[in-house]
Amino acid sequence: MDRLTSGEGTQKNDEKVAENPHEGHRQRLFQRFDNIGLDGFADHEILEMLLFYVYRQRDTKSLAKSLLKEFGSLEKVFNAGSEQICKIPGIGIASARIIAVMREISILLSRRRALSADVCISNGSDLIRYLGTAMENLPEEQLRVIFVNNANRIIKDEVLSRGVEDQTAVFPRQIMKRAMALHATGIIVVHNHPTGQLRPSNADLVITRSLVAAADALAIRMLDHVIVGSEEKGYFSFRENGLL
Repeated sequence: MDRLTSGEGTQKNDEKVAENPHEGHRQRLFQRFDNIGLDGFADHEILEMLLFYVYRQRDTKSLAKSLLKEFGSLEKVFNAGSEQICKIPGIGIASARIIAVMREISILLSRRRALSADVCISNGSDLIRYLGTAMENLPEEQLRVIFVNNANRIIKDEVLSRGVEDQTAVFPRQIMKRAMALHATGIIVVHNHPTGQLRPSNADLVITRSLVAAADALAIRMLDHVIVGSEEKGYFSFRENGLL
């Protein structure tokens, strides 16, 4: 059974816990981690150790290798959606959840570091450096808006919409209302294309025109609309390509 557990504590009703045949291997991995961190760890060993906290007695090496085989890399495993992960034989929702938690913690800490450093977003390259890998290889489209002040320093970074591939909803009125509530003077809209295609679709062009019109009406600067590709294929900036 796939249960999220630390492996510590006692069984209820004084049930006898069977000896874990993999305990020696687990302790060796933990000892390596305690001594040197993740330096020298293979990708499957990182996943294997993480899954120790889901499976108290099961050998997790095969599960870790199955995840890597399915998604291709450690980065893609952590960017995969829970539904995709749960399709792997032997993997359940608790495993998908702990992977998602690790991903979200990483994104949250990266965002907090950037905000505490008073980051200024001046161009598409600045934006991609700020986002890091937060939007690469997502299984579905995600639309986020970065709200900035007069100096283009970030006030707030929010995910406003998630949807199935190619069907993210965009609501100009909702975005402008949020910008006014935050006293933002500029916005940067960014969404990903899970297919990896960087060129904007007709829908992207229409949405961008609507956002520009709504922003102009409220004297809010529409700084850019950026499309993020998958697998490090780069980005498409509407401004850099003369579409804003």
